[in-house]
Amino acid sequence: MSLDLELSGEADLSGLDLEKIKEVEVPDFAKFEPDFKEVEDLALRYSHYRNLIIIGNGGSITSFWALYKTLGEYRSKKKIYLLSTMDPDLVVHLKEICPKDETLIIPVSKSGNTVGVLEDIFAFEGYPMVVITTEGKGALYRIVKRRGLDYLTIPLPIGGRFSGRTSAGFFPAALFGINIRGIDEGASKMYKSCSPRVPVEENPALKLSAFLYALDKKGYAEIFFPVYSPQLEGFVSLVVQLIHESSGKEGKGQTIYGSLAPESQHHTNQRFFGGKRNVVGLFLRVANYEHNTLATKVPPDLEDIPLKDKDLSLLSNIPLSKAVEFEFLGTKRDTIDQRIPHAILTVDKITPYSMGELLAFFHYLAFYSSLLREVNPLDQPQVEASKNISFSLRRDYNLGGGKNGR
Repeated sequence: MSLDLELSGEADLSGLDLEKIKEVEVPDFAKFEPDFKEVEDLALRYSHYRNLIIIGNGGSITSFWALYKTLGEYRSKKKIYLLSTMDPDLVVHLKEICPKDETLIIPVSKSGNTVGVLEDIFAFEGYPMVVITTEGKGALYRIVKRRGLDYLTIPLPIGGRFSGRTSAGFFPAALFGINIRGIDEGASKMYKSCSPRVPVEENPALKLSAFLYALDKKGYAEIFFPVYSPQLEGFVSLVVQLIHESSGKEGKGQTIYGSLAPESQHHTNQRFFGGKRNVVGLFLRVANYEHNTLATKVPPDLEDIPLKDKDLSLLSNIPLSKAVEFEFLGTKRDTIDQRIPHAILTVDKITPYSMGELLAFFHYLAFYSSLLREVNPLDQPQVEASKNISFSLRRDYNLGGGKNGR
């Protein structure tokens, strides 16, 4: 396993009934087997497009974004645009910079009835399109059939936030040449390591979930999630969604907020260390970089410029990977000195396999965080409630004459 978990702080697990986890069925997201040939064949057919516009919300896009940031952004000349809003200025801008003959539209909606996705689709009428939705369900599927569009499906039992290994995550990843089979191999291995049948001492996701829940019961209602690599930054939005949408129910659940580090040390560290003492830290970092040996070279004519109690020559020959590590260690030591509970997730190296491990780990983290609080990890009632209100406002606007200026 290329993912290491370190826990620090007093978290009493004695009052938690962790044995009941063994009675839980393995969730559908961990049992799903992707159809690689279908995804890869379709990706090959559309591989010539330079621009990709992915239309979706929440789980339809957060998993792909995490995979793209880690494995695609630095390695592809294609341009990616996520459209998760109906903002007219953004829509017009994208149409101006993305010609039809160079651009593929990928709408993603499991229900097929996400109104904002449908509105954005109509804004790109005439563009080539591959749809990802549920077979036989919703308006989007009917559009596919009426227009004869190519499409891929999301299995019905798998919720959007857990759909990273379905076509929602793997099809756009394959368009960027990302090794989706390597991701799946790592995810499958981690699912086995985090299965409900694995004892808590050997189960990293259950161990962290129990740690965070025990601290929640002691008043640590918030989780600060700094990520020490721009390549891992895409996991912030995914983890926020997984934790909030899975366990934030019935007046329960922790709030999680994250940011790119060490940049976060220049703003949210003030809250973490100086604010209300109700925050547990969850640090995500990389141990080894592709360019581990790249070091700082201070020009000779600048070496004597003062820097604190030394001069700039002090920085020479320090690898940049070490500089990032030193920034992390500064925060870690401050956390220990102030006796703030925290967990550290360390990825050995960013590879398709390790990113699959990380994806699966966070899936199970959200799953167990919900079970420990005795809430359903797979539904999202308040998300659906706000969607229904938004639709009723559209209906009232249209039927009530609002479109005529009322």
